[in-house]
Amino acid sequence: MMERVGILVVLGLVGFIVYLALKQGHMRQLGQVTAVAATIVTNTPTLLYFGSESCAACPTQWRYLEQLTGMWNGHLTIEKIDAENEPDKAAQYRIFTLPTTVIVDKSGIVREINYGLTHTQKLKRQLEGISDQ
Repeated sequence: MMERVGILVVLGLVGFIVYLALKQGHMRQLGQVTAVAATIVTNTPTLLYFGSESCAACPTQWRYLEQLTGMWNGHLTIEKIDAENEPDKAAQYRIFTLPTTVIVDKSGIVREINYGLTHTQKLKRQLEGISDQ
């Protein structure tokens, strides 16, 4: 029994490490694409929200983003992008799952990528982390 638990723990850790490596690779690729960075330079951090009408979790994600907007009181720009209607933009950011949120700092550098449903508190922590820089 303990062997099975040990194997599950090891597999879970390997899976988590692979996920982190893929996420870092994705962020590094976006950082190298100058066209991506040049598209967003604002006075506030920008959150790109990729969703679609056929996405089951997207309405919940949008409610989380509305809560976040209230917390940041105009100090955050949210750009809603329908991945089905704007496939070129989704491809530019290499979006492969919906919903996806991408946090871009004031100078246009991608700082965070969140795949799937991401709670308001996690997004808030990520934004606070980049606003200090």
